[in-house]
Amino acid sequence: DSSVMTPFGAFISAMRQWWRRGENYAAIRHYERLGIPIYDMVTAGTFEGGDFNVIEEGCVLIGCGGARTQEEGARQVADWFEKEGWEVRLAFIDEYYVHIDLMVVPIAEKLTAVCTACTEPAIVDWLKGKGHEIIDVPFQDTMNLGCNLMSLGRDRAIAPVSSTHLIGELRARGFEVAAIDTAEISKTGGGIH
Repeated sequence: DSSVMTPFGAFISAMRQWWRRGENYAAIRHYERLGIPIYDMVTAGTFEGGDFNVIEEGCVLIGCGGARTQEEGARQVADWFEKEGWEVRLAFIDEYYVHIDLMVVPIAEKLTAVCTACTEPAIVDWLKGKGHEIIDVPFQDTMNLGCNLMSLGRDRAIAPVSSTHLIGELRARGFEVAAIDTAEISKTGGGIH
């Protein structure tokens, strides 16, 4: 959550909770040590990496719910990407869901996991309008971070073992899925994505 990698370099976020605010400094030092360019830093409100989804090349979905990412931070990040010529869609979510990656996560080209029970229908329609196939993840799985997976490319993914529906859907499509127990990182709301 403390930084996001983009084609233009990393951007450093601004964590909402006081006990996580030092993470961004560690991220800056890490990128500098590795010679990875830093594109910019969020300075307008808060913004966390779980609210940033590259939907496809040249298109991002940014979540904004106030619990972690404030509208000011979301609009600052949106402005950077619009200036780079990317399409940006803001998703105003209920703060109950914390981040957009609880509800929407791209898996592969034109394939996205979405909990349609808690995602605004306009966002689902927008994805479908872009030609995305939606794998609908049940609400109960979503509340256990069932959408929150990591796509590794070439039809490979890492998913929480508890996300049985999504894992089954992916394997039926020929994906190789490493299902791992994420119970310990989930205790504090952490997810694979």
